[in-house]
Amino acid sequence: MKICGRNPKIFSRVRQFHRRTDNKGSAMVVVIIAMAFIGILASVLMYMSLLNYQMKVNNLKAKDNFYSAETVLDEIRTAMGERVSASVGSAYELVLKNYEATSAEEKQNKLRYYFLKDMQDYYAVTGSMNINNYDLTKLFNSLSSEIKRGTVLETLNDSGEVVYRMALDSSGSLKVYVMTTDPVTGNKERVETTDIPTGRFQLYTDGLSFCGLKVTYTDTDGYVSVIQTDIRVKMPDMDFAQAVTLPSITGISMVAQENIQALPSDSTLISKNVIGGSFYAERFIVGSEESGKGNGVTVEWKETTGNENEDKRMVMASDLYLGEGATLTTDQYGEVWAGSIAMNGGIPGNTGSNGTLSFQGNNVYVAGDLRMTGERNVFTAGAQIDGEYAGQYIGFGNGKGVDSSAILVNGTDTEIYLNELKNLTLAGNSYISLTKANDGITSEDGVSNTGVQDVMMGQSIAVKSDQLAYLVPAQCIGVDASGKTVLNGASNPITLEQYKDKIRDQADVTEVALNIPSATLNGHTLAEYGLTQNNIQKIFKRINSKITLVYYYVSFDSTSDTARANANRYFQDYYGANQQTMEAYTGLYTKAIQVRGQQNGAYIMHLAGNVAMYDSSAAAGSQEKLLDATLTSDGANAGYQALLASDQLKFQALSKKMIDVYEQLLPSEKTDAANAYTNLVNEGEITTFHAVLNGSTGNKVESKYFGNTTGSLAEQGYKAVIVKGDYTYPEAGFGEFKGLIIADGDVKVTENFQGTILSGGTITLDQNVNVEPDRDAVLHALTYSRTIVDAAGKTQEYHVVDFLNGGDGYLSSNGKSYKNSDINLGDLIVYENWQKE
Repeated sequence: MKICGRNPKIFSRVRQFHRRTDNKGSAMVVVIIAMAFIGILASVLMYMSLLNYQMKVNNLKAKDNFYSAETVLDEIRTAMGERVSASVGSAYELVLKNYEATSAEEKQNKLRYYFLKDMQDYYAVTGSMNINNYDLTKLFNSLSSEIKRGTVLETLNDSGEVVYRMALDSSGSLKVYVMTTDPVTGNKERVETTDIPTGRFQLYTDGLSFCGLKVTYTDTDGYVSVIQTDIRVKMPDMDFAQAVTLPSITGISMVAQENIQALPSDSTLISKNVIGGSFYAERFIVGSEESGKGNGVTVEWKETTGNENEDKRMVMASDLYLGEGATLTTDQYGEVWAGSIAMNGGIPGNTGSNGTLSFQGNNVYVAGDLRMTGERNVFTAGAQIDGEYAGQYIGFGNGKGVDSSAILVNGTDTEIYLNELKNLTLAGNSYISLTKANDGITSEDGVSNTGVQDVMMGQSIAVKSDQLAYLVPAQCIGVDASGKTVLNGASNPITLEQYKDKIRDQADVTEVALNIPSATLNGHTLAEYGLTQNNIQKIFKRINSKITLVYYYVSFDSTSDTARANANRYFQDYYGANQQTMEAYTGLYTKAIQVRGQQNGAYIMHLAGNVAMYDSSAAAGSQEKLLDATLTSDGANAGYQALLASDQLKFQALSKKMIDVYEQLLPSEKTDAANAYTNLVNEGEITTFHAVLNGSTGNKVESKYFGNTTGSLAEQGYKAVIVKGDYTYPEAGFGEFKGLIIADGDVKVTENFQGTILSGGTITLDQNVNVEPDRDAVLHALTYSRTIVDAAGKTQEYHVVDFLNGGDGYLSSNGKSYKNSDINLGDLIVYENWQKE
């Protein structure tokens, strides 16, 4: 069939053209659809990302909200943990008071009772007899200020209904509400109340529970979470059969119940002794207490290079005493603890001799005073080690007990160097001793010094001449109605005749006027320092058979922080008005008092009283400079006062048993009669051993030695000797050894000794004798035993450790004969019946 009017070739091209055109159109449609799909997909992905982000933010908010609610309980739990710790300690201390008279079961029962009672008493309503409920206010007050703002605390009854509710209102005031029932409608309603909100205690055999506590917390973004729980406090699990702590005896070189004294048998000889490790004595005497004896004695407290001991302790329960011309030096390691320190200068008449005490970087703790008498004392505490200041001098006696730590200069040509310490603390004030001022006053004089007390000075380092500052200003003595003194050429002191004729029994004469301004006090009156007539001390002192003087002193109340501050201010004013005179007098006694200023590097300084520094090499008028007191108020220094109290307890623990923690002592170990020797040595076993030994048929002298004859040569040189009475090392007829010496009498050491010496009397170190601990020798000696056949033919075995209180505990790796269980407070406080809304 023929198609008219169409060229087949042309038609073919047209079809091809249309086919190409149609393909392009379809492709364009596909591209448009794909782009639209991609756009939609991108939008969906972006939306999903946004949604995911929002979900994460919400999840984070929820978590923050949840953990914020937990923070409230965590703060309550933390404060409760501190209380649990205090209650456990208090209960444990009460149990220990009758430790030896009660069985282990009784101890546990008493511990439970004391612990639960203390917890209930603390959290119950103060003053209430009802201890079955806790005071919700005490839980709320344990929260931090920030947490309080968003917290509502409620207590619930057994049915889970709210009883009390407490929270801060918008003004920050604490509001308390109680849930009541409306008598008309029967509906529950919340009513503000002045009642103390309470919750229920539940007692268990192993503790108690704070029941029905509900916490609602709202954070700053308005998110709210609610937690309801009981807080269960469990009893600590303590084994009273494991409670005695033992010192590390292998690090101790000497323990003497009375004194340790370095003094040659011939006291005219020069001697140098070296002591290593820890040691204890009631008193440590370097040289002699008699003038002219032991003038050339030097003691070094140190170890050989490579064997330095950072944990050693030098402990003197009473005092460290340096005789004339004596020297004590230390290395930089270990702690020094002393009741007081006395230095007596160099050899009289020998200008080349000094009394020297040098602590080269140690931590030195002193309960009482450092007193320097005689001529040419040189005292140093602190050193520069590797370019850093090292060492502390802590005078921790604040005068509120027996001791008041200060430094007193009563001698001449004294030098004190404290300028390289990293910590200087003098927590006590110095005193003028007036309690021994009777000096032959007779009854017919009609005067008496009865009731006189020592005068507290406003200084922590005082030179003898400084006591002039505390004499009542002369113009204040014997003042008539016109305000003038009745004494011609007024002075203080006055003669006894002036006192009798012009002041005593004179109705119109005021003995000491408190309201007269004094030039010696920069224009201030005595009354401005809180002084009353009760603060004036009148002292009568006989000069010779014809002359008696009357002194008037100002006396501040040593028990009052306010009075201490007034005493310090009094001295500052006196010093300001009389600096030139004070400097001249100080120069008569002192060459140097050097203290580093607080601005010079990292330095801690706490001074209860003022300190006048002195440098004799400076130009006149600038030799002396006053450092003001910094430790005058307990309230302003509560944290540091707590450290001082801790130092006092540590000193007692070291003095009683050579351990650091006072709470680890048993009641019997804390008594006044107890000391490091009595708490370490079993004297009853020594007596029993020697009673059997004296009745035996063997060699009684040799049998007191415990040793090992079959070991190595070194082990054969290790011995222990147990002595009833005095002992000299080495004993005549017996060679030297290393190990352990226990004697309930005096011990004299005439040759070098390595090991531990325990003496019930005094340990004397002869000329050029060294004593140092020896761990291996002592450990070997503690394992030895000896069999003795008594008078009846019966065999009895004795072990060296039995002569020590604690026995086998000295051979244990932890140094305890039995130990306390560790207490984890986190395990004692748990949540029960937890519900999260």
